[in-house]
Amino acid sequence: MKTFALTITLMSLTLSSFSQKSSINLDYMDKSVKATEDFFLFSNGEWIKNNEIPASESRWGSFNELDRANKDKITSLLVECEKEAVSASPGSDNQLLGDFYHSFLDMENRNTKGHSQIEKQLKEIDGIHDFNTVVSTLAKLHNQGVGGLFGIYVGQDMKDIEKNQYHIYQSGIGLPNMEYYTSDKKRDILNAYELYVQKSHHAIYKHENKAQIFADNIIRFETALAKTMFKPAEMRIPENTYNKKTRSEISEMIHPFDFNLYIKERELNQFDTSIVGTLKFMENVPLMISNFELSEWKDYLKWNVIRSASAYLDQEFIDLQFDFYGKTLRGKKELKSIEDRAIEEITSSELAEIMGKVFVSKHFSKEAKMKVNEMVDNLLTVFQGRINNLDWMSAETKKEALNKLNAIGRKLGYPDEWKDMTTLVIDRENYFNNILALNAYSVRENLDKIGKPVDKNEWGMPAHMVNAYYHPLLNEIAFPAGIMQPPFFDENAEDAVNYGGIGMVIGHEFTHGFDDMGSKFAADGSFKNWWTEEDRNLFEEKTKVLGETYAQFCPITDNCVNPDLTMGENIADLGGLTMAFHAYKMTDEFTSGKIVNGFNPAQRFFIAYAQLWKIKYTDEEMKNRIANDSHSPGMYRVNGPLMNCPEFFEAFEVKESDAMRNEELKVSKIW
Repeated sequence: MKTFALTITLMSLTLSSFSQKSSINLDYMDKSVKATEDFFLFSNGEWIKNNEIPASESRWGSFNELDRANKDKITSLLVECEKEAVSASPGSDNQLLGDFYHSFLDMENRNTKGHSQIEKQLKEIDGIHDFNTVVSTLAKLHNQGVGGLFGIYVGQDMKDIEKNQYHIYQSGIGLPNMEYYTSDKKRDILNAYELYVQKSHHAIYKHENKAQIFADNIIRFETALAKTMFKPAEMRIPENTYNKKTRSEISEMIHPFDFNLYIKERELNQFDTSIVGTLKFMENVPLMISNFELSEWKDYLKWNVIRSASAYLDQEFIDLQFDFYGKTLRGKKELKSIEDRAIEEITSSELAEIMGKVFVSKHFSKEAKMKVNEMVDNLLTVFQGRINNLDWMSAETKKEALNKLNAIGRKLGYPDEWKDMTTLVIDRENYFNNILALNAYSVRENLDKIGKPVDKNEWGMPAHMVNAYYHPLLNEIAFPAGIMQPPFFDENAEDAVNYGGIGMVIGHEFTHGFDDMGSKFAADGSFKNWWTEEDRNLFEEKTKVLGETYAQFCPITDNCVNPDLTMGENIADLGGLTMAFHAYKMTDEFTSGKIVNGFNPAQRFFIAYAQLWKIKYTDEEMKNRIANDSHSPGMYRVNGPLMNCPEFFEAFEVKESDAMRNEELKVSKIW
């Protein structure tokens, strides 16, 4: 799960007459649909019929329901922080969170200041007189957290995992990926984006003709950038994105862009080498310089300032941004409440760790952490057994696989130590300055990692987030407190619900270490082959078979799941489901065979799994996810794995002629 990312009112679970523990929700089920024909609708059909996507959302499902419940809790916490901040000491949790929250909500102040807050940056760009000034201005903007052209960050070197290294990556476009600029299928979105650029320029300069010229320049500029970018599926291939280059090699590659001047302006004093993620993109920089006039570069820099700042300005710019990114791109009908938007802004900023700290102090139990840890142990035991019993893998590769599996670390709930952020300055009366301060803090904190050992205690997401992840370079799984709540985990639910929920998520994250990408990293996290050639070939054949299942899923005409983009998540879903089921089989509840509400333990497990992934999408959001998301849509995260799951076939007596069962040679048996 990344996707990461990915929230929830609590799911109403049906209490059976035979058990004091909550079980599957019978009200969600549509028994007019056969389980053997469409298990997602069988398990969730009535919920689909009876639930509308809220106007402020582009999708609605279990993640969103939990996110809603967590946001309600967090709002109460922030209201308290806002009150306490007035008398709190500077740099304290209450002061930082409370004053930031207050500044976000103060729309009267934000509307008064309007776009005047970016006038200084825009005037600096107006003062550019040659291309070296473009370079120095770009460097300054990058230090302020404004994007453009390319990006630089410090992160682990996947071939030297104890070392932090500079990384240069493709960047600088306003649409999700390069295909939005080059595909006829996306032409309507590109046209809407051009109109958004035009309206944004006009809101500042009040000149229709110049706004149209400006928008035309931006579209031509970004299209030229996009044509040399990797597609999302190509970005998933580590071999594509690891290209270590020296400072002089990069300088020569992008000349006449003065890279040494850029390094100096950004104060990257230890820059000697960098991993270049997209060589073709960087090699295109000289052509961008020769093909576009200085005035067009200035327009491009201005647009990056405007686009980056729009959400932080007045209501006019907030509405302009929402009309395109919210309505056109994702199908939302109205803005979220200002309180919800404040929480989302905090969650995407450096303040997220403090928010997580406050959240777990009130809304997370040690008992939940202990029980989930026990489930992780059970899933680990199952995975060990599954690897040992694989009939397609050699003893040599099995040994390495087990070494890696047993080396996987775990992070549960929240960090053992919280970051010290007492030096951060947050102003109760100036929201835009707070954003600048947070951006600068985040950029500098990251760049300061160069020359220091990798901090393996650092978390990849805040404690209140409804998500989980596997980190291939650290070879670890992590489950924030935010996801260890109903319906994913409920201390009062039967084992079928918990193993079909958080149990599957645990198995999913374990399996990411052995998916098409994660399997290229060794037990120590390094990018290193540990497979025999024959075993690797067999593995890839099996993943291709799985890809055939997903390639047939087309929720909207001409918008089909791309198995090259979703393969890692598809493998993890199938592996996670399988591991969770076999871990559930170890419980007393399963061995009892007790029938509850007409379903035996195995059947309740699979229904619980399917109900976890209940979801609805707007058409715009579905198209967006098909194009950009490494996860398959929710209905296929249910039916896709189950069509390849012999344990499911047995539980529901699914025949090979049924829609929910692939024919024998098309059943992908990997982990």
